[in-house]
This record gives sequence, C-alpha cells and structure tokens, in this order.
Amino acid sequence: MYSTKIYFDIINWYDANKRNLPWRETKDPYKIWLSEVMLQQTQVSTVIPYYHKWIKQYPTIESVADAHIDSLLKTWEGLGYYSRCRNFHEAAKIVNDDYGGMIPSDKKSFQSLPGVGDYILGAVLSIAFDRPYCAIDGNHRRVLYRLLGLKKRSKKNESRIANLLKAQIEIGRPGDINQAIMDIGSAICKPKTASCNRCPLNNSCRASKMVNPLSYPAPKLKKVIPTKEMAAILITKNDKIYISKRSNNGLLGGLWELPNVQLNSNSGDHIEIKKKVHKTYGQHISVRKNLGKVTHAFTHFKMNITLFGCVMIHSEQDNHNGKWISYSALTDYAFSKANHKLFKLIDKENV
Repeated sequence: MYSTKIYFDIINWYDANKRNLPWRETKDPYKIWLSEVMLQQTQVSTVIPYYHKWIKQYPTIESVADAHIDSLLKTWEGLGYYSRCRNFHEAAKIVNDDYGGMIPSDKKSFQSLPGVGDYILGAVLSIAFDRPYCAIDGNHRRVLYRLLGLKKRSKKNESRIANLLKAQIEIGRPGDINQAIMDIGSAICKPKTASCNRCPLNNSCRASKMVNPLSYPAPKLKKVIPTKEMAAILITKNDKIYISKRSNNGLLGGLWELPNVQLNSNSGDHIEIKKKVHKTYGQHISVRKNLGKVTHAFTHFKMNITLFGCVMIHSEQDNHNGKWISYSALTDYAFSKANHKLFKLIDKENV
C-alpha cells in the first residue's frame, strides 16, 4: 500500500541528522527504558542531566530495585510527574524478583509492568530489542497526520497513521524509524513552525502542499485551567521546621512538603487556616505572619500559594506523617518545585 520511498527518506535523513543523545549510545534496555520514562511530557534538554545523575547513582536495574523510594525520589526531584519514578521502582523490583534482573523482551511480559503503556512498550521494544512495534507520541502523531493530510482527530485517522508507521517499521530498523520520526517532529515539523523545505518527507507530504500545513491536524480545544488558592504553613518550634510526607498515591506522591491547605478564597483568613491545619495535620497553631506568595502550574490546574509563618501551640498527633527538622536539613529530602519556590521566602535567621 505504501511505497518504500517514505522509509528510505526517513532512514537516510536519520543516519545523517540524528541527535546525539546519551541513551542512543547504548543498547542496554535498562538505560533505554529509563530515558523513555524520563522523556514522557519532559523536554530532552531537561532530561539529559537527570539521566546522567540517575545512571551514576543507579547503574543497573538491580540497583533501582534495591534502592529506597525516598532516595529515588530525591534523585528525581525537580523532574516532575513523580508517579513515573514510583512506577519505575515498582517495575524494577518485579524485573529483579520475577525475571532475574533481565528486562523482558516479549510484549505481554513487558506491558504488564507498572507504568508501561503503549508508547513506552513500542519505544523500548523497538529500540532495545529491534522488535517491530510502533511508538506514537505527540511528535509522531503530528508528523504522520501532516504526511497523510489528515485534519480531524478521530479513531479512524489514528488507525491510518498507525498503519502507515507499522508499514515502515516492518521494513526494518524499527527503533530507528520511531526515533527518526520523533526527531523530525522535534526539529522540523513543529506545532507552530514547519520547515517543509528541510523535511525529508516534503515530496510525499500532503499537508506541505496545502496553504497552511500548520493547520494539520486540527488543534485541540484548550480547556480552562482552574486556579486554587492555597496556604502553605511554616510551623516552627525550637529552631525546627515541621514537614509532612504525602501519601505514596496521587499527585506528588511520596514527596515531602510544608503543610498546606486549600482556602475558600484568597483572603488568607487566619481562622480558616487554623481550623484546616488542625483537621488535616492535628496541629494547633498560631498564625503570625504572611511571608509572601508564589504561583505554580500543574498540567490541569494552577495554584496561588501564600506562605504563612506560624508557631505550634500544641499537637494532638505528634507524628502525622511528619517530622521536625532543621532548616539546613531541607536539602536531605525530596520536595516539589512549588515547595522550593516557598523555601526562597523563608528567612533562615528567623527559623
């Protein structure tokens, strides 16, 4: 159905122009898998230093399996989407216990591991094991939709681009095909710019012949992102700061944080703050001072976070997933980016 011209245009371009990335210098499935996990929803330039740091600390899948999740989260700190780290840890333990430390190369076994979805499956099995599986993310989808001149995002069109990619992969070098299309989408066929004159697929691309190739595929409707008003609480006692550990499940699971509560408004009502801190953390506090405000955005919502300096009056639950630490010990624990923004508001001389 598809000529081999597309295949050779992609492969020849990739051989001459592929990006020099550290995980492309190895066929170690552990390192390839790690890179693909880190690259989910994260830019390559951000991932590279984290990848090097992680590999230095955890050079094998066994070392990940044997590590404590707190240590792994500390290494991951700042990369975001922390469920990726937790899932990778759980998967590493399964590989270590059930597969003798050998990452499975068959679809059924690998897909059963925590955090392994269709994209990770296709990317790792094609790159590390040369298996003919498609890996389709946003970059692939954009390039293939434009190549076929498809505008509407639909199951039918998703099937069409998958069939096109599968046809190329079955010719050979499946990992290189998947990575080549990723590179084309990253460097040439971008969401807001398309350098069609530099694209190896220009002659075959239907969208490039249209008035506005950037209109392919049709843009997704932007959702309104809600904003939450939050109060973060700096509770001090005897030169110590109280920090709390989040549940391992859900957003930012397993990370440490300053106690925080969602407010009904941005008024910073002290009575509301005291009641909610008591209900959530079992701490009776006195709110003393507004230390400033930071903003932070997640994928689906934004937060305005006001930091309040407080002192503890007494505690009903002395250990509510929390502990008292010195200011200097903050660097020993894994915190979210939002908390690191809050730390900049703290005058350590007043702790």
